[in-house]
Amino acid sequence: MDFVDTRYNRQELMPQLGSEAQRRLSKARVVSIGAGGVKSPMLYYLAAAGIGNLRIIDFDRVELSNLNRQILFTTDDIGRNKAEAARDRLRLLNDEIDIESIAERVDETNIGDLLQGFDVVVEGGDSLAGRQLVNDYCVRANVPMVHVSAQYGYGYVLTCLPGRTACFLCAFPDLPKGHGGSVPVWGVATGIAGCLGAGEVIKLTAEVGRPVTNGYLTFSVFPGSFDFIPVERRPTCPSCGTR
Repeated sequence: MDFVDTRYNRQELMPQLGSEAQRRLSKARVVSIGAGGVKSPMLYYLAAAGIGNLRIIDFDRVELSNLNRQILFTTDDIGRNKAEAARDRLRLLNDEIDIESIAERVDETNIGDLLQGFDVVVEGGDSLAGRQLVNDYCVRANVPMVHVSAQYGYGYVLTCLPGRTACFLCAFPDLPKGHGGSVPVWGVATGIAGCLGAGEVIKLTAEVGRPVTNGYLTFSVFPGSFDFIPVERRPTCPSCGTR
């Protein structure tokens, strides 16, 4: 086969992907709730990989303190809506895909309209209630959900396949309620978590590899460690349980 230098040819050369998987990526519809710390590198790699349709939902505005980890933004973006700034930056990276921004907060009144019709939901609630809301929607709608988080120097990724694997509440049934507030975080940790999340989305939409399910993959930068923490689907889970 003659070598053709195209935007996606390096990943198409991978035996796990190829042109057919790239075609599936080009038709995929992914919605990201949030464009902050872990979402910035995640969205960069999803756009670069050729995810055909990206919707970014974020009501927040860029602040100076975001810039140590939210690499989609620059100093010139301070004060702008994050979803709109992210959309404009990603269009500079890849003008062959459709990118939509929505400057809203996801709640129980609009979640159906905002998330309907997408193949994968990237969860990004800033509170336990918000995460439960998205988790419950994905379980009801039978839509895969990728949950990624990072703080301090560690983070984790978890993929939920409704009806088949443990959901977010199965994995984290006892998280404290309320808003997380200003949590210390190292930008490197959000970068690693975001890349892991992008890998999960690409595996799901390209239909390749094995997603991180029935447990979560954790890492800690300072000791340089990765671990998989297994989680079983709970029959009494208030979201996905069978009794």
